[in-house]
Amino acid sequence: MKLKHIIFALFIGIISYPLLSLAQDLKLNPSRVKWTSLDYKTRVLFFGMKIEVQINQISQAASRAALLTPKHGEGMMPQVDPSYRIDLGTEILGRNSFISLWFDPDGTAFQRTQTDTGKKHRVKTYRILKNGYYSLQAKPKENEKELPPNKWTDFGEGKNKFNKFPPAGTTIAEPTALYYLVSASPLNKPGDKFEQNIFTKHGIYRLDLLAVDYQNIEVDFESNQSGKKRAIYNDEFKTLHIRMKGEAIDPSVQGDFAFFGLEGEIDLYLDPETRVLVQISGDMDIVGYTVIKLKAVTF
Repeated sequence: MKLKHIIFALFIGIISYPLLSLAQDLKLNPSRVKWTSLDYKTRVLFFGMKIEVQINQISQAASRAALLTPKHGEGMMPQVDPSYRIDLGTEILGRNSFISLWFDPDGTAFQRTQTDTGKKHRVKTYRILKNGYYSLQAKPKENEKELPPNKWTDFGEGKNKFNKFPPAGTTIAEPTALYYLVSASPLNKPGDKFEQNIFTKHGIYRLDLLAVDYQNIEVDFESNQSGKKRAIYNDEFKTLHIRMKGEAIDPSVQGDFAFFGLEGEIDLYLDPETRVLVQISGDMDIVGYTVIKLKAVTF
């Protein structure tokens, strides 16, 4: 396989189609989420990847105003005031992607919009429905490539009805919010468990998170708390080590659950005090073991 094909496959595995997660009995505590932004970096082969995450509380009215009215099906709507929006940006090999996700404090997701610029130009919105999703896509025509995304006029739409759906009342979340979900989760000490059903483009996965043990790892990041910045470097930083693995509910669905291109068993390292993910690691197809580290956090 040519190197450019390998790199493209890795990028697609990281940020391409949306993953709809169906969270069961999360018992989330939003007050645990103290951070407002997270920056991560990693290097894969000879190139680097940068990830930036921001979370904002927004009014229910503002959230509703931002939601696309689907042409097919009934869209999920915010039930709590305020609700949340997570913005996630990635940069890799000249391609930039910006994702916005709207969701309630219990994890219920309403809409995911992804804007790609650089080597690829596309805006795609997935409006999450009660039994699937409706999508709307915009691309630039040949004479629109220099225009901003809101001026692109090559439109396309789609819809998908879930083949299998969890029991009524199950929260429907989305993995872009995983940083929030883990921070707010009941994972406090070794032995604690947390379970979600994950809907991907290919089918539903049951995602199991187990707090395995405490591990000391090397960290090197900047912490900004109330405008006061300080460098944190520690080669014995105590974390709660969480192992995450997804398994397809439908036997006909092939392939491992993937998060940021990592497949199989994925290791998460949570700061027990700040509830911030300071490291994510696992195996990437072809590349092998990969570590994504926190570089900056703002509270």
